[in-house]
Amino acid sequence: MTIKLMMFGRRSPGQTLAEHRHHMKDVHGRIVLDYIAADPQNAPRKYAQNHGLDGVFAADDAAPAALRLGLDFVTQLWFEDIGSVKASRETRFYNERLRPDESGFVDNANVVGQPFAEERMREPESVSIDLKLFVVRPAGAAAADLVDRISSSDAAYSGYSRNTAVTPGPIAVVDEFWVRDEVEAARLLNHCRQALDTGETDGGRSTAYLIAREYRLFAGR
Repeated sequence: MTIKLMMFGRRSPGQTLAEHRHHMKDVHGRIVLDYIAADPQNAPRKYAQNHGLDGVFAADDAAPAALRLGLDFVTQLWFEDIGSVKASRETRFYNERLRPDESGFVDNANVVGQPFAEERMREPESVSIDLKLFVVRPAGAAAADLVDRISSSDAAYSGYSRNTAVTPGPIAVVDEFWVRDEVEAARLLNHCRQALDTGETDGGRSTAYLIAREYRLFAGR
């Protein structure tokens, strides 16, 4: 089963969004691409960054700190299996080149990284669509079918992927929608928020939302 490692976090303390985005994409992203070229056996099979544009942070104190503080990014890396995720983070290249650079754009004290199983329910209408809405639901929240809950509304979106955690961790489910523009993204966010905010047991207050622009830095091989 293919594993999708997802990293959720904020920019480094004292850093502007512009500085964060530049370092993340043009500096760190370049190092990841060097890793893929140098060690394709251990490096990610695919690699995408999602830079936050707008969102809602979790209002429940029980939510993970990363969700309560608000997200600036979601990074996605694909691997063949769980063992490959572990092996990739134990190589000399990762520990000498990638790990030391992470503090240059990430608040390491509050970042969350987890492996997920990805189920593509609807492929995006076009490869040119690069706007997304992430609905990040923590462990302990009921795993409601969000698509089913918004089906009776006028919510519109181009593509959808449901990501389910495969190991215990602070995040249980990530709903990932592709959208055509920021107006559609904002409307969809509100529909999702209303659908989940039906009571404490559904975890509406502990859910975080992020509208982001996707950069597919390595589409795979």
